[in-house]
Amino acid sequence: MNDGAFYLYSNLACNVVVAISAVWLLTDRRFHRLMRACHALLAAGALVNVAGMLGAIFGFQNIDYGHVWPGELVANFGTGGLLVFRIWQTSRSRRAAAPPEGQEEPSAS
Repeated sequence: MNDGAFYLYSNLACNVVVAISAVWLLTDRRFHRLMRACHALLAAGALVNVAGMLGAIFGFQNIDYGHVWPGELVANFGTGGLLVFRIWQTSRSRRAAAPPEGQEEPSAS
């Protein structure tokens, strides 16, 4: 097997896993609305990537996967949004867990 086919099929497998995972997490109502929107972007981007790769594999109207880039862009927006939301959530929880000013944390002795 040549390198191009290996990368194509491994990328296809990864995008199928991302699409399934993102759709599954999208349905979880415990997540914040922004987080579910990021999962929707991830799912949409991964599904566009899967469609482009399947088109390249089956030779649908001479499609070249290299020209199907919107899926990568949308998936990257979803990933970036999840990371920013997670940083925001982490910093917010640290501030809430910090002791009030003037008080010291109890020592662990």
